[in-house]
Amino acid sequence: MRHPLQLLVPAALLACLACQPQPATPVYGPWEEGLTLTFEDPSRPQPQRSADRLQVRVTRATLSPGAPTLVELEMANTHGHLGLQVRHQTGGSDLVDDQGRVLAQLLPPGFPATAHWVERGTECSVIGRAAWEGAALLPATSDPIGIWVETRSPQGLRRRTLFLPNLGEVESREERDGAWVTVNRLVGRGFTDLPTPKRPVS
Repeated sequence: MRHPLQLLVPAALLACLACQPQPATPVYGPWEEGLTLTFEDPSRPQPQRSADRLQVRVTRATLSPGAPTLVELEMANTHGHLGLQVRHQTGGSDLVDDQGRVLAQLLPPGFPATAHWVERGTECSVIGRAAWEGAALLPATSDPIGIWVETRSPQGLRRRTLFLPNLGEVESREERDGAWVTVNRLVGRGFTDLPTPKRPVS
């Protein structure tokens, strides 16, 4: 027989998630506080593949009706960790500094309706929607349909990335010798702690 506390913890987690405000428009990136995503490069051999896994955790998210969603992320692997800030607005996503200045555009405003754009000489194009093959690791409530984006660098290097709502990049492939090779894939999703309940916006 399960201890009552074992039943209480999952129930409390679900209650906290239900209380979190929802973004006004779809966000193609992680934004739920405490959400932790784990990625690996399937093209690398074991045990190096597992040893070099990258963990991305949402440490803080600011959600206000009609305003941009500001998300603070912590990226970590065995080599160290790095803090980042991403601002989501009207479908687009920007990497920003502490003063809110744009360092790089990750996705353009109006995405995915905006089908073509150029970022620092790299050409980007939406190439279509598709169900993610790895969606079995996601909760049943997650949307498994994502948007594939192809980028071509000034040197001609091509890369395809699948973005899912509320998660962002879940898989990336590079063109190598005429074949598409998966070089990054989401392999784990969970919450490392209970998300902090937010006060209602007045």
